[in-house]
Amino acid sequence: MTQDPVARYKEILDVTRQAAQKLAERERRRRVEVVTEITAADREIKAAAEEEEQVRKEITGWWRQVVARMDGISWISRGPLPDPDPAGRPDRLDDYIAEIEPATNAFTAALRKAVWPKKL
Repeated sequence: MTQDPVARYKEILDVTRQAAQKLAERERRRRVEVVTEITAADREIKAAAEEEEQVRKEITGWWRQVVARMDGISWISRGPLPDPDPAGRPDRLDDYIAEIEPATNAFTAALRKAVWPKKL
């Protein structure tokens, strides 16, 4: 360390400038990281929304098939389209479908038996 106040002042300015440059570079890198994270998250959100829409279309199609089987049968009401279950887990979709298909088939079989030979 020097005793010269001007030289000391210049040293302090240099240290301050270097610190500011390091901080600016760190902040620039962090901005790039954040933008990258946001972009990746946005892609994931869009993919999840598209997948959700596809599942919604499948469920609506399934419900229309079930309702079509009941057309013309006055003694049974079809009810509204089932609401999505917020507790449902996307990773268990195949398990849910595996539960729904047999129940739908059993319903169709019972419906056929109830209206045979008139319809279905």
